[in-house]
Amino acid sequence: MIEAVPGVKMLEKTWGSNVYFLDGEKPSMVDAGFPLDRKRIIRALGYDGPACIIATHYHLDHVGSIHALKSHFGSTVAAHAADAPVMEGTEPYERYKLGALRTVYYRMFAPFYPYEHVGVDVVLEDGDVLDVFGGLEVIHLPGHTDGSIALYQRDQGILFSGDTIRNEGGVLEGPPPQFSTGVDTAFNSIRDRLLGLEFEVILPGHGEPVTRNANARLKEMLRGRKRL
Repeated sequence: MIEAVPGVKMLEKTWGSNVYFLDGEKPSMVDAGFPLDRKRIIRALGYDGPACIIATHYHLDHVGSIHALKSHFGSTVAAHAADAPVMEGTEPYERYKLGALRTVYYRMFAPFYPYEHVGVDVVLEDGDVLDVFGGLEVIHLPGHTDGSIALYQRDQGILFSGDTIRNEGGVLEGPPPQFSTGVDTAFNSIRDRLLGLEFEVILPGHGEPVTRNANARLKEMLRGRKRL
């Protein structure tokens, strides 16, 4: 693990999303990678498992290990109300139209990426504040999934952005269009819900942490894509 920012560690080289471990009286996690990541997560944490695992959205590369981790550590699981039914299996997982090569790839490897449904103990709504890491405010950002969220640590100026904002290859970007329910909705969510906040750090679902001038860089990204 590496220290992303003080109080937050990140598991390197996961198969799925970035996985963040948050210090505090109630140690917690943001996202959990693919099912293949669960053994590395357990080894990295040892006996000190998270009291709470927070999902930024229901996609397999972010929640794939949560069922196993909840069983192993006894953690509570938190997710937005719009995504919780998919995680619990009462609503279907969204299917997307993909190119031929990507479709073949996912069909080949689907047996290795089983989606294990998991009970959501804490159903989140916009504006909720989780009692972890000094207080994490839930910001609903629909567009990648209906229940995509960011988590905002106001005092430290840290934003956990899930896939609504990525930093792959060192380039800030919105969510991947091929895996999103509404890209325009997602960019509107970024513009309307995030730009008015004060933060220096973005901890994205994919890519390296942005540890300086994150809000200014986000504005530049939106201008460059004619979204501002």
